[in-house]
Amino acid sequence: MSTIDKEFDMNKAPNWLQNIDVDLGLIEMRDCCDEHWTFRALAGASVGVDPEDALSAASELSRTVNVLMAGQTDAKTALAAILGGRGNDYQRCLWYILAGRDPLGTSVDLGRLVELLAARAQLACEGAVFGSGVVIADDPYVTADVDGPLGVFSRDFTLGAQWAPFAQAR
Repeated sequence: MSTIDKEFDMNKAPNWLQNIDVDLGLIEMRDCCDEHWTFRALAGASVGVDPEDALSAASELSRTVNVLMAGQTDAKTALAAILGGRGNDYQRCLWYILAGRDPLGTSVDLGRLVELLAARAQLACEGAVFGSGVVIADDPYVTADVDGPLGVFSRDFTLGAQWAPFAQAR
């Protein structure tokens, strides 16, 4: 066995990964006064949410917003399904943090969140593979059930005037 092989065992977690708190990046963004408040709110809402679930939910919402900005009419159907479906409250939370805001800023904030959540999910996955026991904050969503009444949305709902350059607002 070479010296390099002795020093780096592929079956052992790197020391820096031992008990790393995968929420630190989100917490840092949430608390950074140099960040725009909407991104800070998105990061704060994501702390403690299961890394893979958070990434999946944010990615779906980000793709939907991007397709909506491209003017594709099916995007309103997808957004209606997210907002009115029995999906997760976390995903609706992300949308309502951004609802009524500039569509381009919404897209950018969601894209940045997805990048941050992807890195977080990768750390959590590597920690699981190596058995290094990463730290994740307590899940803020105490139940998998929908909390509160669900809205009823059709694909014909009205978007705010800020969407007019991008999508059919009505």
